[in-house]
Amino acid sequence: MSEQLFLFGDKAIEKPIGQKILNQKRRWENGFQKWSNEQGQDGSTAYGCCGYGSMCDWCEDNSYGRPCVRALNQMCREKGIVIDYNDYNFEKIW
Repeated sequence: MSEQLFLFGDKAIEKPIGQKILNQKRRWENGFQKWSNEQGQDGSTAYGCCGYGSMCDWCEDNSYGRPCVRALNQMCREKGIVIDYNDYNFEKIW
């Protein structure tokens, strides 16, 4: 199952549907990290461990980037939670 994209005249380049899902997940995660940075206790949560969200127990203070997303993904793996990447109401998760 794939979608054909016509980029150059009549040549078709196939884009797998799985890639669409990965792009949607990436957009959601980037939005969640941006939103959670704004929601932290002191506003300086660029590298995690703010102690404010439900996933903060899984957070490690490091400089790899997107600490809230990584902590959320770890929490979801351990608890068996599935995230709906169409729902951008981040308050439900936070």
